[in-house]
Amino acid sequence: MEKLYWDQVEYKKQKLYFTCTREGINFINNPNTGISNIYNFYPKLDAEFVFNRKVTEEFKIQLREYIDGTRKHFAVPVDLSTSELNEQIYQKISDIDYGDTVDIKEFCDTYDFKEVDVRDAVITNPLILIIPTHRLLNVDYSEGYRKLADFNNLLLDLERE
Repeated sequence: MEKLYWDQVEYKKQKLYFTCTREGINFINNPNTGISNIYNFYPKLDAEFVFNRKVTEEFKIQLREYIDGTRKHFAVPVDLSTSELNEQIYQKISDIDYGDTVDIKEFCDTYDFKEVDVRDAVITNPLILIIPTHRLLNVDYSEGYRKLADFNNLLLDLERE
């Protein structure tokens, strides 16, 4: 059984729970929904959840700095289990500058991705904030676990300040 270390950060009365392994951060939850949503992203997960500030401290610090507007890029290891295509999409999304946005159609045209693939990668992104999918506009979240229009707008506003 895998050990997942968890902690939380708060922003404007919204709690964001996150988990990490010894290799890196692997999940950030929707605001105020608890940690169990992780099973939507990792349905075969067999893990013991452990609260351990020594393991989570640097992740929490950087998430807090981002939320406070003092960090624009993350420098923490990531432990992400996803397809090669999703990794390519996430890398290109991560290249979108802090505070900027791109329409999903323009993004797909620029990088020659299919819109359905990008949408699927966005709605299955387990690392909101670190992989800044909120910077892609006009994404239909209706079929995903992250129906986050309000939270995405809050993140975009935070980056514009």
